[in-house]
Amino acid sequence: MKLTIKNYKEATRNIDFKKLPEAAQEAHKEFDSFADFYNEDKDIKEMLDNHFKIVEPYLQDSGKKSPASKKAPKKAAAKKSGASTKGDRKKKPAKTSAGKKTAARKAARRKPHEVDVMPLEIKIIRRYINMHGKKVNERQVSLLYKVIQKAATEKTIRKSSKYADEIKKIGNDLISTYKQMDGTCTFDVPQALFNKLKGIVDGYGVTPAIALIKRFINLYGNITKTKAQRLLTSVSNSLKNGKVSKADKEYEQIKNVQKHLHDYLESDKLLVTNIQLNGLKGLAGLEK
Repeated sequence: MKLTIKNYKEATRNIDFKKLPEAAQEAHKEFDSFADFYNEDKDIKEMLDNHFKIVEPYLQDSGKKSPASKKAPKKAAAKKSGASTKGDRKKKPAKTSAGKKTAARKAARRKPHEVDVMPLEIKIIRRYINMHGKKVNERQVSLLYKVIQKAATEKTIRKSSKYADEIKKIGNDLISTYKQMDGTCTFDVPQALFNKLKGIVDGYGVTPAIALIKRFINLYGNITKTKAQRLLTSVSNSLKNGKVSKADKEYEQIKNVQKHLHDYLESDKLLVTNIQLNGLKGLAGLEK
């Protein structure tokens, strides 16, 4: 399997990184620090691409453990059969239906700011507050500052940008932290600033239709019945509860994705042309 930014976490979850070279262990720990900026910085992209090449041979070893994991479902089945003999469980449907209504209401909530591609400012702010309370090293701190510097130089973030003041405060704090730290430190964001920045980040989300399209694109070439059914359920629920509606410009594409997934589950063939796939990638901002 070829590792990418999109499949890395799922593909490597069974790998024991303690057996890998130290450099690979460190890069794995810092993956979240780098992933958001993979397409923003050539050095980061090159570093992660090299890391993927180091890790890929170990994917085969981790896959050999899968047969043992297949024994688990038997225990689960036994528990279910035992539980079914208890006769006082007929009252559950009422609770379940109420739970479904609550879940539907929650699912239908939309973010105040929905975007097709997350703005660089929000990526920076999110990464900054995610370091709060964690042990970080000099490379992680300098990396984030480097992204800010590059954005300022290339004017992808300007003085007139909506969150220019917040980005400036983050940059100043990163410089101060870097100068004071001795190799590593526990990163601390002032509480008032943390609350303000978290409020900003929590207000942003990827447009639900685009999020579903990205999931479909990531599935292509690595699809299974289970994954297809899971995504089809998400698509159907989103159409049902209003997360995706006819008002969305991607509505027709979502209906097409739904049809592709349904057809795949029926025929075991995912018939998507390159033109269709490239069109979806264009909508999702994945042309790079």
